[in-house]
Amino acid sequence: MSTNGRSDFPDISWLNQNSIQMNQTSLEDSFTHLSLNHMPLGSHGYALSPHPNRYNVASKNRGHVSGYASVPLMSQTQFQRFPSNEELLCTVDSHRKFRGGVMNESSNNSNRLNISNSVNGRHNQRWLLQQHQNLNHHSIYDFRGRILLLAKEQGGSRVLQEIMKRLKSQEEISFIFLELVYNVMELMMDPLGNYVFQKLVEICSEQQRTRIILVVTNSDFRFVNMCLDIHGTRAVQKLLEHVTTQEQQSLIMSALSTGVVALTKDTNGLHVVEHCLKHFSNEDNKYLLNIVANNCFEIATDKNGCCVMQHCIDYVQGETKERLMAEIIVNASVLSEDCYGNYVVQHLVAMKIPRVTENLLRQLEGKFLLLSCNKYGSNVVERIFLDSAEQHSAHIIVELLHNPNVSRLLVDPFGNYVIKTALSVSKDAIRNALLELIQLHSAMMRSNIYGKKLLDRVDNEKIRHM
Repeated sequence: MSTNGRSDFPDISWLNQNSIQMNQTSLEDSFTHLSLNHMPLGSHGYALSPHPNRYNVASKNRGHVSGYASVPLMSQTQFQRFPSNEELLCTVDSHRKFRGGVMNESSNNSNRLNISNSVNGRHNQRWLLQQHQNLNHHSIYDFRGRILLLAKEQGGSRVLQEIMKRLKSQEEISFIFLELVYNVMELMMDPLGNYVFQKLVEICSEQQRTRIILVVTNSDFRFVNMCLDIHGTRAVQKLLEHVTTQEQQSLIMSALSTGVVALTKDTNGLHVVEHCLKHFSNEDNKYLLNIVANNCFEIATDKNGCCVMQHCIDYVQGETKERLMAEIIVNASVLSEDCYGNYVVQHLVAMKIPRVTENLLRQLEGKFLLLSCNKYGSNVVERIFLDSAEQHSAHIIVELLHNPNVSRLLVDPFGNYVIKTALSVSKDAIRNALLELIQLHSAMMRSNIYGKKLLDRVDNEKIRHM
C-alpha cells in the first residue's frame, strides 16, 4: 500500500465505463472494447479526445471525422511521418498541434488516407498484453470492498472470473466468498454478475455452498422469482448442479414447492423443474410431482407445461408415475382436443404400455368420431393407429364404421387423414370395409377438395398393387 492509503494496484475505474450490450464476451473482447477509450498517453503527452464518437479512428469511417466522412484526417504523407501509433490516435486538435497547421477539408483528398486495421490491431494487442500482465501480478485482495461492484460491470465481471480461475488456496476462496455471500441474490439476477456467481459456486466448499443455499432459500417467494428470471434461472441451475447433501436438496425442494405450477408454465422456470427431475431422486421429487399431478390439466394445457408433463412421465418411476399417467387418462378426452394437451396424450400412447393404452381407449370410447374431426384430436387418433396393437386399431375403426355419420370423415379437413392412416394400418375385412365406404360415397367425394385427395390416394394404391 502507498503512503496515502491508496492501493498500488492500477486505477480500475475504466472497468466501470462504456458498458456494452449484455452478453458474455471473452476477456480479450472485453479489453479490446475498453482499450480504445483508455489508451495510454502519446509520446507528446496528448491523451485521446474526451469525445471518442467525434474523432475516433477506430470507427467505421477510419481516418475521418464522424459526420464528415469524405474529409480525411491527414494525408498519406503526413501519416507516414508519425513516429508512433499513439500520435496517430490523438484527436484532430492534437494532430494540428503536432503538424502546426489545419487540415485540408477538400473532398478531392478523400482517397489519400487509408489507416490500416493492422496498425490499430497491433496497438490493441500491446494494450491487451499489458492488461494480462497486470492481472498476473495482482491478487484478489487488491479488489477488497469492490468485488460486488466489479462483478456487475462488463469488464469487471470478466476480470473477476479470470482471477477466480487462478485461485488455489482456501483462504483466497473464503475471502471472495465473504465479500459476496450476503449479496448473492442480487448477483444471481444481474446480467453480468450471475456469471461471477456461477464461478463462485464452482470453487467454493460444500459448507460454503450450504450457506449460499440458506441465504437464497430464506424467502421461498424470492427464490421462485429468481428461477423465473432469465439470468436467475442460469444461476439456480448451476447451484443445483453442485448440490451434494440431503440438507441442500431438502432446502431447495422446500423453497421450490411454493411455486411449482408457475415454474412449469414459465419459459425460464421449466428448466429448473427439469433439472430436478433429471438429477434428484424420486423420493426427493415426490412432493413436487404430487403438485404436478394435482394440477395435471392446468399444466398439460400450457405451452411450456405440456413439455414438463412429458418429462415428468419419462423420468419418474413407481407409484408417482402411475398417478401421473392416471391423471392424464382421466382428462384424456379434453386434453386430446387441446392445442397443447394433445401432445401429452400422444406421448402416453407412444410409450406403448399395453395396460395404459387399454385404459386410455376405454376413456375415449364413443368419442372417436368427434376426435377424428378435430384439428388436435385427429392427431391423437392417428397416433393410436400407429403406436398401438392391431386389435386396438381395429376396435377404433369398427366404432367409426358403425357410426351413422362416418361419411363425414371422408370430406372433413382432418377426418380424411384419419381414414388414410386407418387404411395404412388395417388388414383383411376391416380394410375392405373402409374401401367399400369410400366407393359408396365416391360421387360426393369428387366434389370436395379433401374427398378428392382421398380418392386419388386410394386409386394410386390400387394401381401399385395391380
